[in-house]
Amino acid sequence: MNRPLTPSSDVLLARVSRELEEISDLQHRLARRRALLQDQATRLRLGASPLEVGCALQASRMEEDDRGFTRDADRTFPEDGRERLGF
Repeated sequence: MNRPLTPSSDVLLARVSRELEEISDLQHRLARRRALLQDQATRLRLGASPLEVGCALQASRMEEDDRGFTRDADRTFPEDGRERLGF
């Protein structure tokens, strides 16, 4: 079943590949978030201050948002144009 790729199959293959990459990225981010939440739940069970745990969760969310912005910028701006935009 090795038929030559047509322009429409090339486009579809590119879309499928892109979606698979996005799913992989989402799974990675969810796994990181799950590990963080499990760690913070353990800290709470061991008597850590709810304020400290809340601050740690908020800080991690801000870091994830920063990483998401950088990741989106990588996809949006070509490599040569990023320097001009300050990235």
